[in-house]
Amino acid sequence: MTYAQIMEFDMDSAEAVELLNKYAEEGKGVSYARRAIVCADRNRPGKIIQIVFFNSVEEAELNNNLDITQNAAADFSAKVGDVQFTDLDVLAEVSL
Repeated sequence: MTYAQIMEFDMDSAEAVELLNKYAEEGKGVSYARRAIVCADRNRPGKIIQIVFFNSVEEAELNNNLDITQNAAADFSAKVGDVQFTDLDVLAEVSL
């Protein structure tokens, strides 16, 4: 079952995109993450919502244990501080 993780945190939007692009480049061919989106909350300036998709929760757990993920998380935490996580099992995905 597809798994998605939502991360909510405060950060400049350009920096959030830059960090995700850096991780994507470093994780090419290694990361289990399949796609990710970064959004700015229009109603809460400075609030970033990042959604990362995996093929399964098991692959997300494997991804979490990768050196690139651990290094990126340490760098990210130093810049962001508090992050709220929401873990989701994707029940359906419909193209509209």
